[in-house]
Amino acid sequence: MPRVAHSSIEAIKHQINLVDVVSPYVQLKRAGGSWKGLSPFTQENTPSFYVHPDRGFYKCFSTGEGGDLFTFIMKVENLEFIEAVEFIAKKFNHNLEYEAGGPSRDDVSLRKQLFELHELSTNWFHHQFLKSKEADPVRNYWTEKRGFSIENATEFKIGYAPAAIDSLALLCKEREISLTAMHRSGLFFAYENERDHRRFKSRFRGRLIIPIRDVQGRVVAFTARQLDQTPQNDPARDAKYINSPETPIFHKGRILFGLDHARTHLKDNNEHFLLVEGQLDAIRCWTVGLHTAIAPQGTALTDEQLTLMRRYDPKQVECLLDGDSAGRKAALRYVPLALKAGLDFRFLLLPENADPDNLLRKQGADALHSLRTEACDGIELAIAEYLPKDRKPSTHEKTTTLRNVFDLLQYVSSEVAREDYIQAAARRLNVDPLAALRDYKLSRKNSTQNRLLDNAPTHKDSTKDALLTQATWELLWLIFHFPENGLTVSQIIDYDWINTNSQTGALLVRILAEFREGLVADTKSMEQLMVSTQDRQTLADIHMRDLEVESPKEQIIACLKTLYRNHLLIKKNSLEQKITNADSEETEIELMQKVKDLRTKIAQPINIEL
Repeated sequence: MPRVAHSSIEAIKHQINLVDVVSPYVQLKRAGGSWKGLSPFTQENTPSFYVHPDRGFYKCFSTGEGGDLFTFIMKVENLEFIEAVEFIAKKFNHNLEYEAGGPSRDDVSLRKQLFELHELSTNWFHHQFLKSKEADPVRNYWTEKRGFSIENATEFKIGYAPAAIDSLALLCKEREISLTAMHRSGLFFAYENERDHRRFKSRFRGRLIIPIRDVQGRVVAFTARQLDQTPQNDPARDAKYINSPETPIFHKGRILFGLDHARTHLKDNNEHFLLVEGQLDAIRCWTVGLHTAIAPQGTALTDEQLTLMRRYDPKQVECLLDGDSAGRKAALRYVPLALKAGLDFRFLLLPENADPDNLLRKQGADALHSLRTEACDGIELAIAEYLPKDRKPSTHEKTTTLRNVFDLLQYVSSEVAREDYIQAAARRLNVDPLAALRDYKLSRKNSTQNRLLDNAPTHKDSTKDALLTQATWELLWLIFHFPENGLTVSQIIDYDWINTNSQTGALLVRILAEFREGLVADTKSMEQLMVSTQDRQTLADIHMRDLEVESPKEQIIACLKTLYRNHLLIKKNSLEQKITNADSEETEIELMQKVKDLRTKIAQPINIEL
């Protein structure tokens, strides 16, 4: 994503009141110089959520959440940082600028024009659907054949693309849409250098139009369903569905249809996404009250789409696909992706040749109750697919099925989860769980890929983090409040003293590196380095907490001494561990001498001066 210029971010922070940003989500009451209300992040009866507009930070004492206006929008709207910046800028009519290497003014202008063109097209398609004589059969198709209401079409801005090849292009000419935007929108076929509006041919003709929206609810593309009105000379006449091509605002593998709708309802019940195959299936779900339904964009599910789902932390993802062989194959393709993403997929199995749309039309949301009682996870689905349906499996079939399960387990990062899956598979196959586990460990030992996974480096012991956390955080606090000492500290400290596996340690190293290079000098310039949610929460914590400081220099020296001594202790412990695994007497003697030297250093007074 493009990087917004620091000047724009700072302008938003200083020009937009945090109370105005928070108020639509939290009922705030003044409390002295601050404001307070019930936490938007958890259920509570006593207000513990405080907003400090003078400092530009909020703090929720129920959950420990804190940050600035960007962090707040990222949390409540489930947006990435740049998305949150753009969300606030749009809401408060603030123009953004981007850093060198980001999009040019022309690129930013083009994106704005493309959003405007798609909004114009959405409204025009929808008007055609509701009012045009040509769309009479289309409205009948929508209500009679598909079983939706006109109110549904209005709610979701369903449209109709007229069969005339130039009708949308003439509208663009009338509204003075730029030729560049028309070329890049994906809505037309035209030669690269075409400058005549009348020669832009509509991509969608005589088709039902379904708008595709991004997570912020902006229309970025369309899906078009074939109808009797689709012209015979349309190059894609035989395609049941056609979609917008990729454009500067639409990347199909990064967008889930209906996520803008589903995410707001997921927050209400905090339960699950319902993954269906197509856009109309998702709309059907919404009309019967299943508002967390989403769908991929007519392609195989991607890692990026699964990452999108994970951002919303669903308890489960229920997968409702067609009951035919194609639907089951699609479900099996989802299994390794879901395991890799760490998402709990539950597959709702439809009868052979049944499809979600017909099922929900006839039975409504209640149709899922019986399916949920027989739902299975990905491993169970795979086992059922591999085993014969009409007889007991042979020993060979059992071992083959287990090997297939073992292959899937390479995507599971948790050892505990792997063991649970193996035991469940063993019970399903009626084999000894301990024997199945031994077979799995043997197969993993013999597998180059799994051996590499086993040997991957692990995180450092969290107890080591605990030794450093307080001194690291305190030093960071002192540098923020007394930045005149930052340059000197950056020249004294050795970065090896700091545990960069922790958020606080990584941030401290980054700030000290900037001091050492002469790139920051005060608190404001340090705040500009805060780019991630974790950075901003740490910054909020620094601003919210007060330390009693009589002599900043003495306190900084105390922190540096603590970091240095803990660094020596960690080195000593590491060497002592190596001694127990030494492969020769010479190596052992050499290591013991190093440990002795470290013990001497640890016992000596530490002399550090600012």
